[in-house]
Amino acid sequence: MWELVVAEAAKVMTAGVFGGVKDLVSRKLVQRRGASDLETLLADHERLESALQELVASEPELGEELRELLNRRADPDRARPVAPQATRYFVDREEARSAAAKPGVHVITGRHGAGKSALVYRVAEELSGRFPDGQVYVDLADWRVENTLRRTELAVHVLGQLGVEKNLVASTTAEIWAQYRSVTARRKFLLALDNAESVTDVREFVPPSPTSLVLVTTIKAGQDLSLEYPSEIPLDGLDRESAVELLSRVSDERAVAAESGAAAELVELCDRMPFAVMLAGLRVRKRLRRRPDPVSSVLSEFRTAGALGGIDVIAEAFERTFRELSADAAELCVLLASHPGPDFTEASARALLGRDTGAALDELAGAGFLAPSRAHRNKMYHLVRESARTHKPDDAAADRLLAFYRDQAVAADYAAGMDRLRRYEPLPGVCADFEGRAPLDWIEDEREAYRALAREAYLRGKDVELSQICGALEPLMIYRGHHRILIEINNWGIKSARRLGNAALEARITSQQGRAYFLLHEFPRALPLLRRSRELVRGLDDPALESSILEFTARFHEEQREFPVAIGLLTRAAGLDRAMADQGRRALGLHTRMLANVLVKTGDRARALELLIEAEANTSDWRNLSRVLTVRAKALTPRYPAEAEQALQRAWHLAQEAGATQYSSELNDAFAELAFARGDFATAGQCWQRAWQTFFLASHPREAEFRAKLNSVGWR
Repeated sequence: MWELVVAEAAKVMTAGVFGGVKDLVSRKLVQRRGASDLETLLADHERLESALQELVASEPELGEELRELLNRRADPDRARPVAPQATRYFVDREEARSAAAKPGVHVITGRHGAGKSALVYRVAEELSGRFPDGQVYVDLADWRVENTLRRTELAVHVLGQLGVEKNLVASTTAEIWAQYRSVTARRKFLLALDNAESVTDVREFVPPSPTSLVLVTTIKAGQDLSLEYPSEIPLDGLDRESAVELLSRVSDERAVAAESGAAAELVELCDRMPFAVMLAGLRVRKRLRRRPDPVSSVLSEFRTAGALGGIDVIAEAFERTFRELSADAAELCVLLASHPGPDFTEASARALLGRDTGAALDELAGAGFLAPSRAHRNKMYHLVRESARTHKPDDAAADRLLAFYRDQAVAADYAAGMDRLRRYEPLPGVCADFEGRAPLDWIEDEREAYRALAREAYLRGKDVELSQICGALEPLMIYRGHHRILIEINNWGIKSARRLGNAALEARITSQQGRAYFLLHEFPRALPLLRRSRELVRGLDDPALESSILEFTARFHEEQREFPVAIGLLTRAAGLDRAMADQGRRALGLHTRMLANVLVKTGDRARALELLIEAEANTSDWRNLSRVLTVRAKALTPRYPAEAEQALQRAWHLAQEAGATQYSSELNDAFAELAFARGDFATAGQCWQRAWQTFFLASHPREAEFRAKLNSVGWR
């Protein structure tokens, strides 16, 4: 039950930090084993962890106490995630709400429109004070691609919701899942998994400690789900009184009271299913000023269909509401049903419609078809989307939306820097609407839309637009990560470039694909792609592209610790850069710095320092200049510690000015190595402790590396 929490506590003990944990555990262990045994345990991580497991097994309440102490260092100022806002029309379900509030994993079952998601939202709202680390809501339907759940990407998303920064997410799939288990073991939060289809959608995401609450929704719990998580909360139609109350709340209390008989019959024709009753109530509300008998008017329409039950009554309610929409709202409704990604913005809705949405969005929201999603975004209910897709959208709308997203990506790429290497067809004077946000922030929020668009664009033969999108999304990978989703997008882009017969474009996208894979430590997948990109570029007179591909291939070999190969490739890349004069200046600054860094790893510091003079002369931006100075400090540390310290101080200052906080741990490590070389073990320990704490709080695998360094200076 508390195994992972105990494992995390053992790390803290052997690292010699987080005094609250150490004090508590030391006191307990001394009482049981004596002071001398405690010192022996602190020197042996495995024995210490075993002793802690025994301690918590005998005192289970200690597990929760340790979890709270471990989590106390998490950033207190970060925004906690919250589930979607509960509908103001929610009624009844008191028994279900009570059952769902108990600790554990609960599976909420019921037909479409029974109010499963609404129950989750209400329970999350009612229990918000019980979970200090927030409420993580996930609609699993948004994370499926052709019926396959993108589990690892979803795990990364949940880690982000729980405060793990992008640059601190582990690389490999196995490391990510280990990180997920450690982080969720220390947090106390509510996890909602909406629209599960099987136990495999749920099992890996359940936190390993008993303090969190997991709510799962599904239409019907299969045998595997029921066996593993037997706490089922079934939902069906509301009782008649509650259904009439819901109708009253949505429409008008006096009108429903005046036609109580018609209201009772109307909710029965809706099978007392909350979603259908809500749509019926909205139709009643629209008739309040036009008819003296609004409830009976809607009832007469529903009688023609009869009590259809389940999805049919909801589909029927949708069709009747849809027929009463204005022409603009009806057109927009059909178009939004095919909008890629889980939600949309007003700008993307406008692009899809091809004109200003006017009051159409408000009309769809008023009809009960839309719900707020994230900030400034809306989402179409799944049931509405399924029904709206029976109406065929205009093909021209898909072209407009693709052009919109292409223009947004290209404009954001240009905003990131005009001197970046590009091989896609340019778009001079491109206009974009980032809705008042930073361009890259907007693009990052739309990554799911780009993923869905890529496949659609390829299948529709939109190769030029897709290749432009792939090229323009490179800054997203460079600065924000999201390698897995960009790999999926680039898979289609490579096919489009090949179909266009554009070898330079294919080489560029293929090399980016290889880079993404080796950054994920999926080396067997990366190597063939890098080889293919080098084959493609050999037949071209494109030294800038060849230099870039040599860089990516060198980085691959550096990650594999094949330093001589990396040195040879970077030397060739720098030679190409020099031959290009001013055109190769930026690349020369990068490649000489990278080459110097590899040389430092091999011990050739003199040659590294020579190259760093050239690197600094060809580097203008603060972020990369900070990197040059960091490598210089590493080269200087063994023989010239005073100069190394000056370089590190400048590197730290420039990194802070550039907002490049992702390098803080590397700089702390460099400061520690410098102090260690001087024999100042106390300062080395302080610097390594800062780096260790960063990785420990994120449960990153590098935590063990810095814990070992702390132990090397006797930090316990």
